[in-house]
Formats: sequence, structure tokens, C-alpha cells
Amino acid sequence: MAKKNKKSMEIDLSRKKEKSFDIDVNIKVALKTGNIVCGKNQVLKQLRENPYKMLIVANNCSQDIINELNHYNHISKSIIPIHTYKSSSWDLGLACAKPYMISIIGIYNYGDSDLKSLVNKNNLN
Repeated sequence: MAKKNKKSMEIDLSRKKEKSFDIDVNIKVALKTGNIVCGKNQVLKQLRENPYKMLIVANNCSQDIINELNHYNHISKSIIPIHTYKSSSWDLGLACAKPYMISIIGIYNYGDSDLKSLVNKNNLN
């Protein structure tokens, strides 16, 4: 048997300890177990009726839509956290297992995902 040196064992242990938050995986889990609405028109339409727990906006979403979401936040009783997704709307669509662009995701129920932990981070609007 080949012996492993201490340095390689330390590197292997450090890799196991690091658990990075993967938002794409958590979005897929929330789609299966939670209640999510995808798309600008549906999100804005249902935003007037029932507030979301969280919104995820693509990085290349137009400033007009973001201004409209902020306007709804100012006039509503409860503030909805808005998270800016790391990539474009194409990548957000792929994270939702859709073959088209999605600029906004509205989350009513997180399901079994850890998306709620994004609310506590400082990168929310």
C-alpha cells in the first residue's frame, strides 16, 4: 500500500471541511419542495396580491424592473429581501431547469432548501 504524506492528508481534510453555498442546487431543491414563481410578468402580477418571502434577480436584469421592485418594497408593509444572482438570466433559467431566460424568481416557500440563509447575508438590497 502506498503511504500518504501528512500534507496531502491535511489538504484532503480541508477540502472536506469547506462547504460552499451553491445557490443553483438550492434553487433546484426549492423548485421541487417549495413554492416558487419564475418570470418577470408572473412575479410582478402576484407581488401585488401576495408578498413573497424573497426575490432572486438576475445580474443582467434591467434597472427599470429593479426600481419597480424597490418601489413595491417601499409601499408594502413588510420588506421583501432581494438577492442579486451571480450570473445572467440565461444561467438563472438553467438553474430553474428551464431552456429560456428568467430574470426574476419569487419565493413563497423555501421548502427544504437553504435559500433562507441568503436573507441573513449582507449582499441583499
